[in-house]
Amino acid sequence: MYRPLPDGLTIKNSPIEGLGLFATVNIKKNSFIGVTHIRDEQFENKYIRTPLGGFYNHSNDPTVIRMVSDVLPKLKFGDPVDPQANAKKLKDGKNDRENMFYNLNEKSDAKYMFMVSIQDIKPGEELTANYNLYTYPKTGVGLQML
Repeated sequence: MYRPLPDGLTIKNSPIEGLGLFATVNIKKNSFIGVTHIRDEQFENKYIRTPLGGFYNHSNDPTVIRMVSDVLPKLKFGDPVDPQANAKKLKDGKNDRENMFYNLNEKSDAKYMFMVSIQDIKPGEELTANYNLYTYPKTGVGLQML
């Protein structure tokens, strides 16, 4: 059966804006959440959002960060991720390794964007990011195009 979100997440009304993405289980810091965007030049902002990518809100106190890769990550929800480990690999000039990932600001044209928790998240807490792919309506923060 198809599930648009991984077990452990749900969508409900957000106190920030519209609908938000909320944890239904404990999520440890540095856990893979899932793929949020897939690059496609034909779409607005050059990315297609997955269901996961459509519901997390902007916050200046984020619980998740967006990472990017040119290879579809083989990670599953909750798998540990070291956001610093592969960024160091990037410096050696080789970017063809499986599950190579780095921060969005290091490679803004990556094929895949995915979410990683940057703090422990408890059930009932909203997943939020400090992001700039889209303009946030309340503050105007962000970029319309990459």
